[in-house]
Amino acid sequence: MADLRRIKNLLENVMKNKDLIIFLGVCGIFLLVVSANFSISSKQTSATIKQQEIQEDGQQYEQLIEKKLEGILKEIDPTRDVSVMITFDDCYEYVLATEKRENRRNEKQNQNTTISEEEIDCKVVVLQQQGESKPFVVKKIYPKVRGVAIVSKGARDKRVYIGLVKAASTVLGITPDKVEVFVK
Repeated sequence: MADLRRIKNLLENVMKNKDLIIFLGVCGIFLLVVSANFSISSKQTSATIKQQEIQEDGQQYEQLIEKKLEGILKEIDPTRDVSVMITFDDCYEYVLATEKRENRRNEKQNQNTTISEEEIDCKVVVLQQQGESKPFVVKKIYPKVRGVAIVSKGARDKRVYIGLVKAASTVLGITPDKVEVFVK
C-alpha cells in the first residue's frame, strides 16, 4: 500500500511539472525521427550495395565472355595477337518465383441476375537467408550481345579475316554484320 502511495505522489508531482512532460515528449519524438532516418538510410545502403554487386557480376560475365572468345580467335589468327571487345544490351534480367491465388465466386441474386467475383492475388516468393529476405530467382537471363570489335594483326589475310568474323558470330549467336574486324 505504501508503495502505491509513493508512486501516486510521484506521478502527481510529475504532472504538476508540465515543462518536464513537454521535454520528455520532445525527446521521444526526436528519438523516433532519428531511428526512422537511420533505418531508411541503412536500407538504401543495402540496396546500393546489392546494385553494385549486380553490376560487378555483369562486368565479370562480360570479361569472361571476352576472354573465351579471344582465346578461340587466337587459334584462328596465326600471329596470335588478337584483342576483343564485346558490347551488351542491358544487364541481367531475373525471373522471380511467384505465388498466385485465384478466388472465384458466382452468386445468384434472382432468376435473371448472377453476380460473379474474381480475385487474383500474386506475391513474390521470398526466402529467408542469414536473417535477410531475398526473392527466389527462378531464372537469370544473360544480356544479349549488341556487337563485337576484334583487333588482329593477322586480319590482313582475307581467310583469317573471314575466319574471325565467322567464329565470333557463331560463338556469340549474332549475325556477321554485328562483328567488326580491324587490323593492328
